[in-house]
Amino acid sequence: MAKKLQDQKYHQHTSLKAIILVIVCTIMTSTGQILWKVATKDLGGIYSIITNAPLIVGFICYAISALLLVLALREGALSVLYPFVALSFIWVTIASIFLFHEHVNIINWLGVIAIIIGVSLIGYGSTK
Repeated sequence: MAKKLQDQKYHQHTSLKAIILVIVCTIMTSTGQILWKVATKDLGGIYSIITNAPLIVGFICYAISALLLVLALREGALSVLYPFVALSFIWVTIASIFLFHEHVNIINWLGVIAIIIGVSLIGYGSTK
């Protein structure tokens, strides 16, 4: 009986709320990564690491992101929600172009398009 209840608990419908939480999670993760990149220009000794505001805020963004992911997982299936984490690659790619003037080649853009298609298919499949 307990096994049957446990199986039912994990075979749940994934809510739109859960998907939105994971998307916000990816934005927070990406923000943390961008802040870490900003932080690297001022890294030196241990003091510069523990007093580096962008580095610390980046870690806070990651903590918030983890919390949002846990909350989302309460509302949906891991197999549906976790692939949305790949959206972080898209946010970081776009931010890198605008914030750091990085060049993104055609192969990278094809990867971004593949991620968008994959996440869209997973999102669409979760509604069926």
